[in-house]
Amino acid sequence: TSMTLTRKPSGWWLTLTVDERVDQTTTDESPVVGVDVGIANFLTTSTGKRYGTFHGKLARRHQRDREKRRRKAKLRACLKKKGVRELPSLTNQRLARHVRQEINRAVNAFYADHAGHQVAYEDLDVRTMRFAARRMNAYLYAANLAHLPRQLAWGAKKRGQMARAGWAAYSSQECSRCHFVSRTNRPEQQTFCCQACGLTLHADVNAAVNHQTRFHDHEMRACTSKEEVKTLLDARHVAFAQSPAGHSPAARREPALYGEPIEPSRCESISGPSGVGHYSGSRRRKHPSQAS
Repeated sequence: TSMTLTRKPSGWWLTLTVDERVDQTTTDESPVVGVDVGIANFLTTSTGKRYGTFHGKLARRHQRDREKRRRKAKLRACLKKKGVRELPSLTNQRLARHVRQEINRAVNAFYADHAGHQVAYEDLDVRTMRFAARRMNAYLYAANLAHLPRQLAWGAKKRGQMARAGWAAYSSQECSRCHFVSRTNRPEQQTFCCQACGLTLHADVNAAVNHQTRFHDHEMRACTSKEEVKTLLDARHVAFAQSPAGHSPAARREPALYGEPIEPSRCESISGPSGVGHYSGSRRRKHPSQAS
């Protein structure tokens, strides 16, 4: 038990922390659900469910706040010359608080639907994430993605569920069926189309399935670098391609395996539990600033 007294521009805040014993509600035999985090959808599960989004009202509010900050910056430059003291701004704090509230609601809804499940999520390092467009970087900062893994871990802990953060490396580029890794597997922002076997899923669902399968993957957990992860996935893809499953009609090897681009019409559309499988049929590539 602890107590913290914090002074903020709005006044004094008293925070009380109380320890509570929580019994474990999951075992090693409990089902595993994979979770992918993002901006378009805060949480996307391996079963095709989505929770929360930064788009909509939060994105519009963020845009209004950016425009307001630009105007204030110009005004501030004039006031600074006159020696006027700068007052603390609460705009960013309010937006950050509302984003955290939306994330908390999404996490609570996720756990309400997945009681008794073990949770696999990515060990996300937001500090290394950068986009070419400044606007996308602003969205990344405002979406507070770093809060999502922490909240997932905390939500599992207080419910007695097992949650584990795994390698995020190549989770968005790896085919969840044949393990082929390539940036070209993402012809569209929301579409995953494997250039080797033709599997097509919503990109976030494919990543969530990868997190799910990595939960009990001891070889993956033993990797100490991205290079080791890539080597392991390449070896698994070769093994899959040489197996009977790799020669089946549902998992045919395409010329793209050897460097040739796959035709959109040859991509296989596979629907998940929520009908999430799709392919738009368009090969128009997104601007790098729109990639995740």
